[in-house]
Amino acid sequence: MNPPPPREGTAGTPDTGSTGSANSTEAVSLRLARLSARTGLTPEELGVARIYDRVHEDRREHGPLRGLDVLVKDLNRVAGEVTTFGSVGHAVVAEADDTAVTWLLEEGARLVGASVTAEFGATVYTEPAHGPGPVNPIDRRMTSGGSSSGAAVAVARGIVDVAHASDGGGSIRVPAAAVGLPGMKPAHTVDDGGLPNPAAQGFIARDLDLTARAYGIPALSTPSAPSAPTRPLRLGHTNRPFHTATAVEPTVANATAAAASLLVTHPAVRGVRPVAAPYPVEHFDMYSRIMAARCRDLPDPATTMPTWLRRRGLDLTPAEIADATEAVSSLPGDVLTAWDDDTDGPVDVVVTPMLACAPPGIGAFSRYSGPDVNDPAADFLAQTAWTPWATLWNLTGWAGLSVPLVTPDVAPGRWPVSVHLGAVADRVSAAELLGLAQHLQEVVGRMVDADPSVLDAVTVAGPGDLEALVESLIEDSSRNGR
Repeated sequence: MNPPPPREGTAGTPDTGSTGSANSTEAVSLRLARLSARTGLTPEELGVARIYDRVHEDRREHGPLRGLDVLVKDLNRVAGEVTTFGSVGHAVVAEADDTAVTWLLEEGARLVGASVTAEFGATVYTEPAHGPGPVNPIDRRMTSGGSSSGAAVAVARGIVDVAHASDGGGSIRVPAAAVGLPGMKPAHTVDDGGLPNPAAQGFIARDLDLTARAYGIPALSTPSAPSAPTRPLRLGHTNRPFHTATAVEPTVANATAAAASLLVTHPAVRGVRPVAAPYPVEHFDMYSRIMAARCRDLPDPATTMPTWLRRRGLDLTPAEIADATEAVSSLPGDVLTAWDDDTDGPVDVVVTPMLACAPPGIGAFSRYSGPDVNDPAADFLAQTAWTPWATLWNLTGWAGLSVPLVTPDVAPGRWPVSVHLGAVADRVSAAELLGLAQHLQEVVGRMVDADPSVLDAVTVAGPGDLEALVESLIEDSSRNGR
């Protein structure tokens, strides 16, 4: 496939990343202003919460982000700068850098501003109560996902090439997929001695090569890069949701099945076999208690969904939290037992869809928790039905990578289906996942070059139909009092 044209912004070049201006905040501000004038969108709609008056960087550091302008997710504190946590009612000026920001500085990043986020990072959509959220550059009618939607949109628009993001249930991978970018949640430690922590810090970057660079992995295009697996890999595939009993949009299901089959053309892949959901759907209610328990200390004021999550967490008894903690602690072993107990042997990577349908329209989720319906539990179910796979990799701590089969530039106005490549335990590295993703994009690209009609099989026109996906699920939940 021919290289796609540049995106709307001019953040950098394939060789150098961001512009490297001596005053990066001025360069980013100018880029943002020009894009705003051209599109008629506000900075917030372009994913930017604010640009700092000065760059924050540690010139002594020479990490993989050195020379790159980076937006910080507006959940994290940068010394001397405002953080709102996605809520205008909670703006504070940070006295010191938090641990995530310290890590970014140690990696060499030039911190130039903050990206818009969902309130307290609590939802997989971003619709601030005080105004519109980040606008999806593929189709303005589509949600841009969450909670790291500002990071995804700012990168997709070319304002920066890399943005900091975090992922506690898909919050890197969901918005990246929504706007047609790759998104990787790195492997992380879930059990740190207290309440399990499903969240990992990471990045959203404009392509797979820059994603690799952000995580300190040599460029995938270089012959010396350790991205190609050095041993035969066994892949598993399923389109069956893990956390709901809903269906998957047919184009998404078919494209994911085709992607799993195409990965067999990678020289290191030995084969692909179907895998079952690793546990009954009902088990997700136990795991979701951990998410609620982690929201117990959210402050007031808060909008409906964070308030509901906090209340649900506060209603949990110590015994219920202890049972959920034990279930999460046992989960990696349970999943390995489910996927390895097969006559064809264990699997190293599992391929699923990233999203069950194309990004639905603005308000598709929040209408459930809005005043007309006033059912935040239904909102949570709808979010789970749209993203019924990703959270497994948060709860186990295993690495997961979302990759669009084509870039949005190839099919303007159509959403490219993204698939999820989930590592099973530590059997593959992040570099190997990125190598598989690169191979998949190259194979699909050659197919599109040979026959452009292939685009109809790997892209979707228009927002996804969330109601068709979840209405029966919500009705069933209401009948059973859940």
